[in-house]
Amino acid sequence: MYLAPEGDEIEIADAAADFLAQKMPIDRLHKPGAADMSETLRELLGEMGWFGLAVPAERGGSGLSPVEHALFFREVGRQCGPVDLLAQALAANAAQDTGLRQSIISGSRGVALMVADGDGYRLFGSDHADLALIVTRERAQLHPLEQAALESRAALDPANSLRVADALPDAVDGTSGETIWRLGELGAAAMLVGLAEAALDLIVEYAKVREAFGRPIGAYQAVRHTCADMAVRIEAARSQLWFAAAALKEGRGDAGAHLDAAKHLANEAGMACADSNIQLHGGIGVSEEHDAHLLLKHAMLLSRLFGSKRSLLARLLEARLED
Repeated sequence: MYLAPEGDEIEIADAAADFLAQKMPIDRLHKPGAADMSETLRELLGEMGWFGLAVPAERGGSGLSPVEHALFFREVGRQCGPVDLLAQALAANAAQDTGLRQSIISGSRGVALMVADGDGYRLFGSDHADLALIVTRERAQLHPLEQAALESRAALDPANSLRVADALPDAVDGTSGETIWRLGELGAAAMLVGLAEAALDLIVEYAKVREAFGRPIGAYQAVRHTCADMAVRIEAARSQLWFAAAALKEGRGDAGAHLDAAKHLANEAGMACADSNIQLHGGIGVSEEHDAHLLLKHAMLLSRLFGSKRSLLARLLEARLED
C-alpha cells in the first residue's frame, strides 16, 4: 500500500470488519456492563492473532506492518472499540520478556492503558487487567496492577471504564524509543477515521428515509452540504492516515511528521463528523437509544490520547518533510 489499501491488505480489513461487527458490535454499548474488553473477548481476539499484527514473526507475532495495524484499528473505531484493545496490541510490541509477550499476544493476560494526570494517573481498561501500559514518546513501560490502589470514577465514554491512582509499582517490562508511541498514535488516528466513517454512514442512511415536508431530508441543501463536508474531512484524514502508515512501514525520516498530521486530521474529522451526525439526526440524535452519542463520546476520548490539538500543531510547526 502507498496511497490506498490493496490486495491482502483489503482482505485483512474485510476479515477484521466481519469479526468485530459480529463479536464487538457498537450496539453492545446500550447494555450495562459493556465497557472494556471482557476476558472472553480478549482471549478470542488473542486466538485470532489481532494483538500481534505488528509484532515481528521472530518475536511470536504475525510479522505484518503498521499498515495492517492501521487497517485493523480503523475497523475497531467503527464499532467504538475500547482503548484497552489498543493497549493490548501496544503492550505486545513493548514487552521484552518472551513469556510475558506471548501471554499478552494470546490474551491470557490483560493490559489497560494508563495516562499521566497531574501528579496521578488515569487508567482506561477492564478490572480484569493485571498490567498497565504507560506510553510516552521516550519509552513504554508495563506496571503490575495487583498492588496498585485504584479508585473507580464515572466515565463519559460508555466504551471504557475509568479508574485513578496516585502512584504505581515499579515497571516490570518495557522498551525505550518512539516506536510504541507511534503505533499508539497511528492506532488512535485509525480508530477516529473509522468512527468518522461510521458517523457519515449513519446520517446518509437516515437522510434517505427521514422525510420533512414530503421529501427525504437528504434532498435539502442544508443536509447535503453538511454530509459533503463530512465526506471531505474523512477523505483528507483517511488519505493522510494511509500515507503515515506507509511512511512508518518504509522507515521514512519524516514519518513522525506525517503521523502527527494524520492524528490531527483524524481528531478533527472524528469530532466534527460525530457532532454533525447528531445535529442532522435532530431529536433522535440526542436520545440514549441511538448510537450517535456513543460516537461523539468516544471521539472526545480518542482525540485526547496520543496527541491532542495543541501538542500536535506545536510539533507540526517545527516539522521538516522529505522530498
